[in-house]
Amino acid sequence: MDVASLFILVSIIVIIGFLGSYLFRKTGIPDILILILLGALVGPILNIVERSALVSVAPIFAALAIAVILFDGGLNLNLYTVLKESPRAILLAFLGFLFSMISTSLFTYFILGWDFLQGLLLGSIIGGTSSAIVIPLINRVSVSQKASTLLSLESTFTDAICIVFTIAFLQFFTTNPTGDGFNIIVKGIVSGFSIGIVIGFISGIAWLKVLNRFIDEPYEDILTVCIALLLFGLSEQVGGNGAITTLIFGLILGNGVKISETLYISHPIEASRIMKKFHSEISFVIRTFFFTYMGAILLFHNLSPVLIGIALSFILLFIRYIAIWLSIIKDPILEIDRNLMTIMLPRGLAAAVLSQLLVASGFSNAELFQDIVLTVIISTVIICSFGIYLIKENSKKIKWIQDSKI
Repeated sequence: MDVASLFILVSIIVIIGFLGSYLFRKTGIPDILILILLGALVGPILNIVERSALVSVAPIFAALAIAVILFDGGLNLNLYTVLKESPRAILLAFLGFLFSMISTSLFTYFILGWDFLQGLLLGSIIGGTSSAIVIPLINRVSVSQKASTLLSLESTFTDAICIVFTIAFLQFFTTNPTGDGFNIIVKGIVSGFSIGIVIGFISGIAWLKVLNRFIDEPYEDILTVCIALLLFGLSEQVGGNGAITTLIFGLILGNGVKISETLYISHPIEASRIMKKFHSEISFVIRTFFFTYMGAILLFHNLSPVLIGIALSFILLFIRYIAIWLSIIKDPILEIDRNLMTIMLPRGLAAAVLSQLLVASGFSNAELFQDIVLTVIISTVIICSFGIYLIKENSKKIKWIQDSKI
């Protein structure tokens, strides 16, 4: 492909990504489906871009997507809301994730005959909802503020949980350790969380002080992105989890005033609206290209991964119903929105990125996992969209009946 053709292709992808995002806000149809279809069109269908060339950049692209998306997520989280609603959101996030991971492993073990740990690995990849889809969707439906906050926090937490657990399982498979595999995985998860949190917190406080000296400097936004990527790499080098580091780093910067007051830091400062907008736009570009990339590397040799992915999607829906029910016990406000909360199960960017980490690591069944994960993403997005449509239609009927009685 020549330079002119590359420029045209990149421009078209960004424009379609923008239009898809616009339609998402207006119609509620997630732009993921549009972007994956676009990728399939330029990849396996028309062969405009060679799949082999795209697969070679998987390690860099996956890590970049994780770092940028989670940093942006932390930057836009309100710390007060997080602390206030965290207990129930953490409960829902962990219940939903653990139930999804275990049920996936049981399905692959008893139905497909896989190794149990490989099932847990797949379950950890598809175990969490996507904040990039859930948060925009709940802004378009009639739902209580409490349910909206709970779903937003849950999807943000599970992005990080999926990444930490998957990397721990992947390290177990790729390093061929001896001894107790369970202890190795647990130690990997605990150390990844703890080191990542410490580095992210200390770096966030330090960078707040640095930003205080560079107020109104023209390049502070892009410099902050570079620092986030630097911290991601450093955290990974010392045994921490880069994803957690960038998430905490973003959370500190986005809530600098509250944190500075708590720690008695003079001259409090936090990320400005312009900085948040800048990082949000970078996140949008990365996200747009990543889902187009996923469509371009589609490689379904047969119907098996498609059928497995569809079956898992409905298992995830059933499991989510149980997790929601357990998480909202004795809360009448959340009980009203239980059905809506149940169908908010779309998988998205984190799952897609993690499936690419398998490819990059040389995992033996990486391509099969990749096809299953992509099917789960598409299926859960469709289930969610259709479920929202049914709930809206049912609400209209109820309102019409009530108005008729009046």
